[in-house]
Amino acid sequence: MKIQSSLDWFDVSKNLTNQLESIGYNPDLKKMYKNIEGMIEGLSKLEVDARRTHKPELTKPNLDKINSAIDHLEKLILMAKLMI
Repeated sequence: MKIQSSLDWFDVSKNLTNQLESIGYNPDLKKMYKNIEGMIEGLSKLEVDARRTHKPELTKPNLDKINSAIDHLEKLILMAKLMI
């Protein structure tokens, strides 16, 4: 799952939350999820600045990091599901 902007986070968040709930309580994965939420907040602020200055390329590095973190979390959730 990938996001194109911080507005896409709502759908991805619901999906990740459902996956996390299906594996039971795992504080490490929950912490990773919370860290991604923090990254989304930062992206949202950058998007506002990018729209104000008409420079959408400002968000590209953060967006790539967030998508990478989401992908990594999904893979760890899959491994946790396989271990159950």
